Amino acid sequence: MKFNLKKEWPLLILLVIPVIAAVFLYPHMPDQVPIHWNINGEVDNYGSRLFGTFFLPILNLFLYAMFLIMPTFDPKRVNYSKFESSYNVIRYSIHLLFLFLFVVTAAAALGYDVNIGKWVPAGICIMFIIFGNIMGRVRHNYFVGFKFPWTLANEEVWKKTHQAGAKAMVLGGIGALIGVLVTKGTLSFILMMAGIFIPVAFITVYSYLLYRNLEK
Repeated sequence: MKFNLKKEWPLLILLVIPVIAAVFLYPHMPDQVPIHWNINGEVDNYGSRLFGTFFLPILNLFLYAMFLIMPTFDPKRVNYSKFESSYNVIRYSIHLLFLFLFVVTAAAALGYDVNIGKWVPAGICIMFIIFGNIMGRVRHNYFVGFKFPWTLANEEVWKKTHQAGAKAMVLGGIGALIGVLVTKGTLSFILMMAGIFIPVAFITVYSYLLYRNLEK
């Protein structure tokens, strides 16, 4: 995988827009900017105007650089070209989520009525569903996917784990999203966590048992 400006420019625009927006919003932001909400959607922590305004856009830029550099350090770097489109879906999904987080948190800080407790978990659930849809196409590597010792040790285990994990993530993500949208407060949080962690727990056990059976 090599840097290609023609392919990267849409993503670069997504990264630059919030930085420019942050510069213009900075003078209008409160001295104490909300940076964390509890499970009931109530603010429980604040940051400085500088931190609250620029943290997410700058973090998004850092993640962009990390995703570009990461494959070069992977012993399985040649495999990235085999799932390049899926890798790009992961990159776009994460950057779009952080752009969304910046928009909703900035709007809340400026006094707009934004249901952070509803929309942020919903965004996370949607990203989980998207990841599930492409996880079965992720090839053997050390940075992306279900990186258990046994999946890294056996490519057949890797393949079957990711095929099963993809389905589990989609189902879990859909269940979590429905739970987030139709409930609120503690129940909403519990349903979201269940929709994410149950598939992960399932695939961890499934993958290990698969490895044990293949190694016999």
